[in-house]
Amino acid sequence: MLMSDPCAENKVVVNIFGEDYPITGVTDPSYISRVADFVDARMKETAAGSRAGSRDRVAILAAMSIASELLEKSGKLEQAQESADSRTEGILARLDQALSS
Repeated sequence: MLMSDPCAENKVVVNIFGEDYPITGVTDPSYISRVADFVDARMKETAAGSRAGSRDRVAILAAMSIASELLEKSGKLEQAQESADSRTEGILARLDQALSS
């Protein structure tokens, strides 16, 4: 029985902002396409909402928007993790206290 190699490279041609790009990676081709679709949509949204003009400027503004969103969500995730850790420590402390009584 032949098994597919999970580390085999996949090549996908994606279209971002009117240009085709061959992308090679070990990630599932459908995921690569979803990422490209996300970038394409963000670039189109950025172009529609600004007077950036050139493709490079649109790409930089879209990248800044995506990076800003990522940093904001990373900060929220970090806060949630700290809150969960704090609650877990409190529960463990109460459990230790109950078990030692």
